[in-house]
Amino acid sequence: MGTIVVVDDHPLIRLAVRILLENHGHRVLAEASNGVDAIQLVRMHEPDVVVLDLDIPKLDGLSVMAHFKSNRFAGKVLVLTASSPTDFSLRCLKLGAAGFISKEEEMNKIADGVDALLSGLSYFPSGAVTSPQIYSSHNTPIMYSPLTNREITILRLLVKGKKNLDIAATLFISHKTVSTYKSRLLRKFNVTTLLELVQAVRKQNNI
Repeated sequence: MGTIVVVDDHPLIRLAVRILLENHGHRVLAEASNGVDAIQLVRMHEPDVVVLDLDIPKLDGLSVMAHFKSNRFAGKVLVLTASSPTDFSLRCLKLGAAGFISKEEEMNKIADGVDALLSGLSYFPSGAVTSPQIYSSHNTPIMYSPLTNREITILRLLVKGKKNLDIAATLFISHKTVSTYKSRLLRKFNVTTLLELVQAVRKQNNI
């Protein structure tokens, strides 16, 4: 069976995933609650599979995968997230993920996904790996593809109501950099205010 590192900021989810995988014969080497610790633990333990949430503090899951890809991580990444598979499967695939599971699925799917990855297969929802689309408040279609990973990270935090200073502290960047990204997002979504930006994203429940 395989060796696993579980990354999620919710202790109960980490515990549930650990118990499930250990009951299926896998060995959970470590758990991380944020992206920075995840990178350190993966470097230390070199697991076969990383079960990774996207919405984690300090460094989000997309950025963690980008780091793995640039550093040629030899293991596999199985994304486990509450984010929409329609909107994030393709992006995760491009960043090197080998599987994607929604937290709304049955828990046993996680074990199935890990088994598939260890067998050299990919594990994505049927039909989910396509180019996603959302609409602005003016019903202008907007593709996610023009957004960088960092833009999506900041967008998700803005939708959650986080302030510039909070986002800057979370991502270890300056608040001026956050303001620059915010302005760029407003232009890309063809809106003029933060409220319109949030409404545009929530309209399709994409973040």
